[in-house]
Amino acid sequence: MPDFGSLAYLLVLAANFALIALVGGLAYEKGRDAWQVAAARARQAADGNRYMQDNIESAEKRAAQLVEEIAAAKETLARAQANLEAMRRRHAGEPLPFAFRATPTENFDPGGSVWEFHVRHDFEGTGTEDGHPAELWQKGRLYLVQSTTQQSAQAQLERRLRPSDGFQIRLVRRLEHEPVRAVERVS
Repeated sequence: MPDFGSLAYLLVLAANFALIALVGGLAYEKGRDAWQVAAARARQAADGNRYMQDNIESAEKRAAQLVEEIAAAKETLARAQANLEAMRRRHAGEPLPFAFRATPTENFDPGGSVWEFHVRHDFEGTGTEDGHPAELWQKGRLYLVQSTTQQSAQAQLERRLRPSDGFQIRLVRRLEHEPVRAVERVS
């Protein structure tokens, strides 16, 4: 049986209590440090979450604005397409809005008659869909040329649209006393 009154017993018991207190103190310090690290990480995560929420709200607002801008752009595009179609219908039967003239020469007569020509070109194997430039040439275009004679007017036109390049030029009519209209070019 141990001798509770002996000095060695009391020293061993005190050393054990001191060791238990030392280990307990170290465990308390480690736990407190771990708690502070965990609390700091939790605060950092909460701040990051608030930042992300703010960014998400901002992105949602911007996306809503972009949807509105896209809708407005679609409306503008629809109006522009409607205007374009109206202009195409309005000008479908009119001659081209300019007088096609060659460089003046010594026999150039600005007071000559105006001749209307129909010019076509068969672009084989290209652009037969609606609105394609080749499709427009296949239907033909009207040109106004001012000159004293039909032959001189046709020669002026043939300098630009050569029959050797596949253009077919046909006289439509002579416009006697109609002035050539200057029309604003729409870009």
